[in-house]
Amino acid sequence: MEILSLGIQSIINFISLGVSGKLHLKRGRINETFRVRGGNYTIFRETVSDQKTNFKPCVLIVGFRLKIIRSNTFFHWLFERVCILTTPIWSGFAGFRIKLWLVDRKTKNYLGIYRYERSKNAKTYADYLTPILRFVSTRESVWYEIKDQEFEDYLKVAKQLP
Repeated sequence: MEILSLGIQSIINFISLGVSGKLHLKRGRINETFRVRGGNYTIFRETVSDQKTNFKPCVLIVGFRLKIIRSNTFFHWLFERVCILTTPIWSGFAGFRIKLWLVDRKTKNYLGIYRYERSKNAKTYADYLTPILRFVSTRESVWYEIKDQEFEDYLKVAKQLP
């Protein structure tokens, strides 16, 4: 599928999740900090889907640094509030279960840590997202990796700050 049709399908699924009450913002992890690729990333939002399936879970980690807003404190503050408007574009992808939105306050790099069901689903989303991120991010800052492990296990290791 092309990028546009994947986005449209996600929006349709988002509407279904919203109507059924299966998509939530949670506050329990806000301000927790994790060490990923040498950065200290703090959670500023958590989005959770209650859809249930029995597929094998995995973790998708996506990193980037926005080029237009650079290190401007106000624009980063604003981005952290308005980025929720992108939820329909990604929350309806097949296999999505959790997204932690994180920022490294020192470097202004952003991170998404996702729980997906099936690595194939995570890869489909990552392949959809990376061209978009490359357009709005600094050169060479966009990266992702998929780990075939439990979400909470990944977080426990990343939580062990030096």
